[in-house]
Amino acid sequence: MDPIAKAHGASSVTWTETPECREGSTEWPFGTPAHATVGITVPDQQAGTVLIAEAVWADRFRRPPWYLRWLLTLGYVLLSLPAVLLLVGPDRRDRSFWAPTETSFKHTFLSSLRDGLRPGTFLTSPDFRHMARMGWRFLTLLVLLAASMALLMEHPWWTVGGAAVVIVLLCTRLNVADHVIMAAARNQERERLLDFLEERLRWMREHCDKIVIIAHSQGGFLAQQLMARHGGRNQSKVIRLVGVGSGLKPIWFLQQIRRPLAWAVAWMLPIASLCLVWGASPLIEPSNSEIAAGMLMQLEATTPSLALPLAVQSPEFVTAMLHGVAESMDRIQSSLLLAGDMTWERWAAVVVSATLTIVCGLIVKFHIHREAKTPFVLPPSNGSKQLEWEEYSSQHDAVGRMLLPALPQNVEQEATPVLGHPLGDHTKYFESDGLLPRHLAAGLLADVDPSSRRSLGARRWAETVARYERALRKQHDRRRCFQGVLMLWVASSVLIPRMARGATIVEAVIGSWQPLAVATVVLSSIFTWRGRRSHRELVAMLDTELRGEPQPTPPVSIVPPEHRTSATLALAIGAVFAFFGALGLSLLSSLQPAWNVRSPGAAMLAAIILATLAAATGSGYRVRRRWVAGAGLLTCLPALTSSGPLGSGAPAWATAPGGPLATVVLVAVAIALIGLTRARVVPLPEVVSSPSPMVPDQRGVASNIAALEAERR
Repeated sequence: MDPIAKAHGASSVTWTETPECREGSTEWPFGTPAHATVGITVPDQQAGTVLIAEAVWADRFRRPPWYLRWLLTLGYVLLSLPAVLLLVGPDRRDRSFWAPTETSFKHTFLSSLRDGLRPGTFLTSPDFRHMARMGWRFLTLLVLLAASMALLMEHPWWTVGGAAVVIVLLCTRLNVADHVIMAAARNQERERLLDFLEERLRWMREHCDKIVIIAHSQGGFLAQQLMARHGGRNQSKVIRLVGVGSGLKPIWFLQQIRRPLAWAVAWMLPIASLCLVWGASPLIEPSNSEIAAGMLMQLEATTPSLALPLAVQSPEFVTAMLHGVAESMDRIQSSLLLAGDMTWERWAAVVVSATLTIVCGLIVKFHIHREAKTPFVLPPSNGSKQLEWEEYSSQHDAVGRMLLPALPQNVEQEATPVLGHPLGDHTKYFESDGLLPRHLAAGLLADVDPSSRRSLGARRWAETVARYERALRKQHDRRRCFQGVLMLWVASSVLIPRMARGATIVEAVIGSWQPLAVATVVLSSIFTWRGRRSHRELVAMLDTELRGEPQPTPPVSIVPPEHRTSATLALAIGAVFAFFGALGLSLLSSLQPAWNVRSPGAAMLAAIILATLAAATGSGYRVRRRWVAGAGLLTCLPALTSSGPLGSGAPAWATAPGGPLATVVLVAVAIALIGLTRARVVPLPEVVSSPSPMVPDQRGVASNIAALEAERR
């Protein structure tokens, strides 16, 4: 109701509230809910009346005694430990990877191969984004585990104190995990709770002509169970079920783990994954991989050529460099067949992994898949109008973002833009400056007066909110891509030196957990703060447009993917060359102090700037060309301020240390500037469309939005 009041004035909404009555009676054994009668009056239009009631269930079921609650909770968590993988599992953004749209395996394979052979297409393909998201989540989980182990080993008293605080909280009513356990494992308590919710729904049927149920988090699971109960008997008068950040899929998964075969599969799959990672580590670990060793040889061979002056790069030096590059290439090619490098222990681990995977696949196919093929299908309604079911979730909500198991067709809606935080998104759907309440208000206005369909401006409201949803969704994707690429640069700069000294990826992450944890927290805080601010700005613009006031210039300008590739690749290549060139200059200054090598830090600063600009350009931000040119000029400082070999008769430009580095980086910068000049931006939100005399239903609005997205692509 708040968005309606903001758009049409406080007088457009009248509110009469009645508190909850817990005293039972013959007619209402559970009492009556807290409810409010709301009148909606749009200026110069008709009025409508809405009854809003609460169905608060959190204190309506019996819980274990406080001294057993923590023990039962921890025991259930240990038995259901594979559920942790839900935090790093695929979400709805990965639907194209896990459920490809191609009609055959051949078409899917050829499409992936075509995208993989073209660098620009590969970097923007869904497969690459899927792998990047999975890698980021596993890296974050590994950093958290390393931090926990370090805290346990180095500061045991802090660990004991933290464990004591957790146990105390689990003994209190703040133990939210006990709510989930009730829904997943305590069938009798869950049925009693559904009896209470059914009674609340019966109270609504006595007072309303049509009912819309809005259920958040675990309430989404309970509402779906309520609608499916007794063959759909409770669907009378319910026209729409709206789940927000619903816990339907996670709780269903926890219910399946209680079955012996599903519990075995849930444990065997992580074990198979660990065996595969360890057994195939020569493919990915620099300490075991000849491929990674050959790549390091290439860097060692080419880095000196970036720092040394041209005057000292004799034919013998160039021949040695080319010989090192050729030797590294031979080493990489010879290591592509790993039969000679794989010990019998690693082969055994791979065989165990394959065996466990095949066994799990057979169990799922013949014993689990048939029973869980359509776990969420609601029975048909007895009335003339069928129940509409809608599920909303942000892309990052740790509870509602799960991809599997699939819901019925047209149930899951487009991702709702919130903040982009796994925990913050789940709790901020209904904030006063959130977009979801304005989206739901459009459906409410259409439901209040279905006869005229124009009296409350529902059509214009729905179209305007849809435009801002698309803008916020694209802005969210751009911001999170920028954060992810920056974290990739930070992780690479921290982990590569350790891996170059022979550490495995796991050892490097565990050894570098402190800088990785600090970078993760700092970047997450900065981008979450910036996301909250931009979200509020766009929602304020939305309210202004809904009031009919003049709009300023659209604040969001995004570069389309087809205009990003060349500039992004050029900036990334320039950043890599500047980084290794700066390292070479630093080594040269220590090995040849008489050459007077100056300003190697300028090249390193240029590498950092170019890497940041590459991340911003690849994410869709419009980068100022003077920033790129300034970074290129920084790489020229060592060549302009340093003096080369004494007594050399060569020209000054040939005796300047860092001259080749400046040349290579300037070429990359020039290519990037050309790409940035040719790039065009798309302003968001789009231009206001002309109003239509008819108001489509929710599915019609969703299909129109999908059609607009397809046309834009």
